[in-house]
Amino acid sequence: MTIELVTFDLDNTLWESHQVILRATKETNTWIGENVPEHASLSGERLKELSDTVRQEHPEIAHDVSAFRIAYMERCFREVGLKVKDARRFARDAFEVFIHWRCQVDPYPDAIRLLADLSSTYQLASITNGNANVSRTSIDQYFSFNISAENAGAAKPSPRIFRLALELGGVSEPWRAIHVGDSLREDIEGAANAGMKTVWLDHEREPTDSVASAVVHELTDVRQAIQSIEAGD
Repeated sequence: MTIELVTFDLDNTLWESHQVILRATKETNTWIGENVPEHASLSGERLKELSDTVRQEHPEIAHDVSAFRIAYMERCFREVGLKVKDARRFARDAFEVFIHWRCQVDPYPDAIRLLADLSSTYQLASITNGNANVSRTSIDQYFSFNISAENAGAAKPSPRIFRLALELGGVSEPWRAIHVGDSLREDIEGAANAGMKTVWLDHEREPTDSVASAVVHELTDVRQAIQSIEAGD
């Protein structure tokens, strides 16, 4: 078969995300402390309650981590006495701090080599539930397009986000596309339900049943897995 599109998850597939998010959160909290010092009066318990309130009041943005973060910060700022207009402005400013640091990622060296190699043969795209903006990273040049849950209107494992990738990639037969990711549920099962072939990057190396077309433990093995799928092995 001829593979027309290879899509990649981002967080913990092409880079490690935990430290990135911790740093982005720390920098955002520092900014909030300097610009909205009243925020410090909110207890951890109250912050959790406000988060739950936003989820209940705005189920339509549950898939959109950026919109949720902005709405949550706005609700917190209103809680400590800011007027609605000011709370909204500070929330958006605080989010700009967060997203700047969220995009300061260090792709795995093997990821850079893999993308450079594959991009010479295949059309590549990224699919993420997160809000890291690939166009603001050092690997943007390898992708034809990038899809987030925000612009798809749905999050993985919904087939909707994968079908959008197929549409944008001009792929009429979903089995001519391969998705690579580390999450068995969000990446592998989601893409398989959309009819795509899949490569599961199994970091844990724990035996488990999966619907993946191929299972690898290192990024260095992804190229061979894609070639095997394409050859029908």
